[in-house]
Amino acid sequence: MADSVEHLRLIKYALLQTTIAPSLICDLLVFIHFFRHWRQEILKAPQNHVILCLLIASFMQKLTDVPFAIYYLRWGIVYQQTYNFCVIWDWFNYSLMTVSLQLVAWCCIERHLFIFHSQIMKNKWCLIFFHYLPLITFAFYTPFFYLRFIFFPTMCINIWDYTIIYCGGACYSYFDPFLGTFDWIFNYGLPTLIIIVANFLLFCRVIWQKIKHQRPIDWRRQKRMIIQLTLISILYLIFMSPQVIIGSIQTLWSPTFLSDIQADYFYYIVYFINQFLPFVIISSLPEMRKDLKRWIIHIKRYFNRERRTYPVFSATENDGRNRTIGPTI
Repeated sequence: MADSVEHLRLIKYALLQTTIAPSLICDLLVFIHFFRHWRQEILKAPQNHVILCLLIASFMQKLTDVPFAIYYLRWGIVYQQTYNFCVIWDWFNYSLMTVSLQLVAWCCIERHLFIFHSQIMKNKWCLIFFHYLPLITFAFYTPFFYLRFIFFPTMCINIWDYTIIYCGGACYSYFDPFLGTFDWIFNYGLPTLIIIVANFLLFCRVIWQKIKHQRPIDWRRQKRMIIQLTLISILYLIFMSPQVIIGSIQTLWSPTFLSDIQADYFYYIVYFINQFLPFVIISSLPEMRKDLKRWIIHIKRYFNRERRTYPVFSATENDGRNRTIGPTI
């Protein structure tokens, strides 16, 4: 039994270890693209702000939370067996994961505004109230929430197990029924439900617009936003919804419901959201795909030029003189 558990842990370690480096490289490429095209992609495209925030949260998680998870999966024990380390690790994990989920949920709502009410979103005050304020709220709400209840629990005391990932988790998840239920339902379940419903409504609205031919949408301008939202939503639903659904069922009805599957698999597959997110973002940025093609062409030309060699050899004339014969350039 112990051998099978260790074998499963090492498989998860190999998957995370082999995917994190390509993901980080893609993160840097997307950051470079946004930096090079700052005016076009950020200043003139507020709909990309939430994408940039998602990428930053994902990048931060890969630099803080993921390395500690990889260390645990490799050695079967947390990186540092101290109270402070476990508190900080749990805070990073809980905060960055829920920030990303809630940003995606808001992105699903916001896309309705940018696609179907684009003229309203050009108004300065509408942009502040329906774009910047929600973005700031969802970016900072859960870090402060978890800072309060992980660092300073009120109904329990954190007791850490250094042989379990996240040191076993914050104590309020187990010993504070109200707060644990609120966390799963409001911070995880509600955003997941919003992603599903908002995408379904977006699809229905697009079909309705095409059937009625009323206020036709400029598809050349809006197609990118729809594809981008769809790809990111599918990524989060595939890897996040199993954990959220089972966690909600455990909180509301049966604490032992599929607990082994949740602990052995669903707590880990959410990491692949971060690993695949930059690839999804790249696929939804046509200008970046063009830049990548140009970079690949330049790299191929460089290596082809480096591999090009010119033979040089010596020939001895009958008069005893040596001369070097080679190609004329």
